[in-house]
Amino acid sequence: MTLRTAVLTRLDYLDSLARDADEPSKAVLADTVIARLTAAWRELLAAHEPDHRGRCRACASRWALRRAECSVWRTAHRHLVTDPARQSVTRGGSVGRHQLRSA
Repeated sequence: MTLRTAVLTRLDYLDSLARDADEPSKAVLADTVIARLTAAWRELLAAHEPDHRGRCRACASRWALRRAECSVWRTAHRHLVTDPARQSVTRGGSVGRHQLRSA
């Protein structure tokens, strides 16, 4: 099993537990997994810290003259900070602006 496959399989497993498990199992899941996920996010974000010019050291080309926003930080913001109800509108998801107004 490749590293990628192992990670995606684990994410699928955690999704299924969060969706289908009974309440006591979800509580155990929260107690054991949330700290690991926040640690993983912190480690990933540390690898993408901006340099003194505000450019991501992992993503930006050293030849790039303009400040490029890091996709990892944008993704973290979208999933950890932004209201999930508004995500489909801001990302152009399956619910469009005109559908929200008429609902």
